Amino acid sequence: MAPTVTALTRRLEIGDDAAPESTRDDLPRRRATIERGRLRRWRRWSGDYAVCAVQPGQTVAAGHNVATIYRKGRVRAIDVAGALGIAPDQVLKVLVRKPGEQVVEGDLLAEQRLFLGGRKRRIFSPAGGQLLYASTSSGLVYVSGPPTEAPVLAHVGGQVVTVGADSVLVEGNAISIAGVAGAGRAVGGRLLVAALPRDVPPDLTGSVVACAFPLDEATARNIATRGAVGVIAAGIESQAMVRLGWDEVLWPLVRPRFGGPSNDPSPPITIVLLSVSNDEAPEEIWRRVSALNGRPVSLLGREPGAAPELVATLDGPSGGTPAHVTLEGMRSIRLRSGPGAGRVVSVEGLLTFPVQLPSEFEVQAARLDELDEYCPTGTQPIVACRDVQSLSTEP
Repeated sequence: MAPTVTALTRRLEIGDDAAPESTRDDLPRRRATIERGRLRRWRRWSGDYAVCAVQPGQTVAAGHNVATIYRKGRVRAIDVAGALGIAPDQVLKVLVRKPGEQVVEGDLLAEQRLFLGGRKRRIFSPAGGQLLYASTSSGLVYVSGPPTEAPVLAHVGGQVVTVGADSVLVEGNAISIAGVAGAGRAVGGRLLVAALPRDVPPDLTGSVVACAFPLDEATARNIATRGAVGVIAAGIESQAMVRLGWDEVLWPLVRPRFGGPSNDPSPPITIVLLSVSNDEAPEEIWRRVSALNGRPVSLLGREPGAAPELVATLDGPSGGTPAHVTLEGMRSIRLRSGPGAGRVVSVEGLLTFPVQLPSEFEVQAARLDELDEYCPTGTQPIVACRDVQSLSTEP
């Protein structure tokens, strides 16, 4: 049994040899779903440096920062040798600031004196940051900008359950409306519902727009330029998706290793689609979206270990702590992450023993009845229970 389990667990975490999380081929087998009750969401991050900002037991709002990611700033190359008309090996002699020093925009970087000092040629820093390096072979001077900060939102308002080295588990009373495709980090804002393109307000600053119709190019551009932070739509016109470049955003060709930096193109706003066609959204799904009009929501397109969804934290009793996933017999679940994310599949039941992931964490896992295209021939697919969404929580 042990060798078989070891082979199966390779599919529980995204690796270099794993199948893409979302492909166009399996879209007909994915669908939007609703989950309501006491929800748990893992908030994961990756980057050059990150600082966790919460502790276990702490109460957070959906828009609360549970961590801050710091990434290296943009590096600018300045052609000092070319601008001053000197040989590259003379660059160090004309620098007035040393590599490693901090500079601000407009600071003097290099100076060349002409005609016994009567005339001077000067080069000023185009941006603030750190003077990294001066090349004597190319004559270029490199200045790194200040680090950029990216917040990791709680996404669900509630209580922090677990804090790890690169993740936080948040639990709260909420409703989740999951899409079939998405892109962009989690963002928060007030939900504005538009039944038709003409209903989209002119000022969308800080809002999440919900479109009951498939997006056309004009509407998508208007939403992105009017200050919206995200959009959830019934679908999108294929021509608009290609012209906007969102086909590469929604289905990137290269998938990073789990927890590693992503080279995917970044959308101008966070996107969640309830379908990827010109079809209208299912009536029940859209009725729930419309009922959230005007409420603060969180929209997540795609992050490590997370699937596209709209989440609204609910007021009132929490309904107690969530029960462990118990899948007796054949039941339907939605895969939240990993190979086949977004698919609704059947489950045979739980494994009777914990499974150790490649990261050495032990998790409870379920045995699937489908998803054959993502598994080796002759093996039965399994999935970590923390990465599934039960469809039985919503009547």
